[in-house]
Amino acid sequence: MIQHLFRDNKTPNVLLASLEGHSARQKAIVNNIANVDTPGYRRIDVSFEEKLQREVDRLRPERSSDGTISTDWADRPLGDFSPEASIDMTAPVRFDGSNVQIDREMVDLAKTTGKITELTELFVRQQRVIKAAILGRNQ
Repeated sequence: MIQHLFRDNKTPNVLLASLEGHSARQKAIVNNIANVDTPGYRRIDVSFEEKLQREVDRLRPERSSDGTISTDWADRPLGDFSPEASIDMTAPVRFDGSNVQIDREMVDLAKTTGKITELTELFVRQQRVIKAAILGRNQ
């Protein structure tokens, strides 16, 4: 049981990687909001979901032709993961050359903050399960 919690369980690392991505996105959104009135400022967007999904897919156990699950997947670490920031050139540009839309940024900020809250709660729950397994009791 405990071996599974540590060796085979990639959940904590995936949760932390997702938290890292959402945190980077949150910082970019806050920066966009701070520059809403800066002439010529182009909003920054952060993407990471597709890259993280590819990593999660790579970590999934593989079945051989006889139906057994390969054990080498358990030793695969989560690859180097870093969110990618880019300048958004698709958003409409205002007369002052900026493309920051405050309404959009506030909605994105609320969504991102909600995701961070959810991921933090999931991580805390995961740690409680591990603690309970180690201590042999339900916390």
